[in-house]
Amino acid sequence: MLAKIAWDLDLTADQLFQLFNDEIEEIAGFDKKCLYRRLLTTYDWYTLLKLVPEEKIRQMLDDSVINLLFPKDLKEKYLYARSVLSG
Repeated sequence: MLAKIAWDLDLTADQLFQLFNDEIEEIAGFDKKCLYRRLLTTYDWYTLLKLVPEEKIRQMLDDSVINLLFPKDLKEKYLYARSVLSG
């Protein structure tokens, strides 16, 4: 799953997994916000809910990540998802 989101980068799945698990802060300028943005733009919401722990889902839906998303409809979709999770 992680390797698919970084097909265009010279990063291994192990490196991405370490980043995802907070073992490292960034890899060659690729940080957790970039990782979360790519997850949100690559996979559908229900896949993410099945595979990603709730704590990480909440981190993925932080404003600093959502503001990196485009188009506007995608931002709105995840703002709504965040409101449902916190409600």
